[in-house]
Amino acid sequence: MPNGTENQRFERSLDRLRRAGWEVTAGDPHITRPTIIFTKQPTGFFDSMGSLREDIPFRWSRGSAPRVQTAFAREGLVARVHLAEEDSPRGAVLAGRNGDSDLCRIAQAFEHLEAKGYIAEPDFAFTNSSGWGDIHERSPGADVKAIFWNSQSHIDCFDDDGNLIDDIPLQWSGDAATIEEALRETGLVVDAPQNPKVTFFLGPEGEEEF
Repeated sequence: MPNGTENQRFERSLDRLRRAGWEVTAGDPHITRPTIIFTKQPTGFFDSMGSLREDIPFRWSRGSAPRVQTAFAREGLVARVHLAEEDSPRGAVLAGRNGDSDLCRIAQAFEHLEAKGYIAEPDFAFTNSSGWGDIHERSPGADVKAIFWNSQSHIDCFDDDGNLIDDIPLQWSGDAATIEEALRETGLVVDAPQNPKVTFFLGPEGEEEF
């Protein structure tokens, strides 16, 4: 689980969105870029110890629903977002769900891979080709270690709370055994490829092994 109180991790989630070019605001702003909007100041939803007392409602505009959900999951917070909704999308950061989603568990496994030198990015790109293009810009050498999935796979394979409902394909390069070991920490079903030209797949917990 990421370090810090839920309040601190919430703020870090917003910082992730800001670094990705999002605006974070309250009220009804003039929106010209991806924006997450809180109708009430989020500070009032936390107690004196930094724990989330009740769900924090929000909406967003001009941005990707998977990107919002993933930003919170990387800090161990569950964000309920309507992945298929395009008009006036709304969501909430859920109280009492600390780290309690498949997406949160996968994000933690990716963090462990990052510590081993991997570029490990949930919902990294809109397409696989653009994702690989970005990775080769960040790591131009031949020995690339990376793992990611694309936004369409996120929409197809996760529910609104960030739990898997279908097998998600993971693009990868590096050592298959190292990646498999990290992914098995999630408790999800792992289909490890036998050669580097085949993707990894992660399936919902309780599904039969591949």
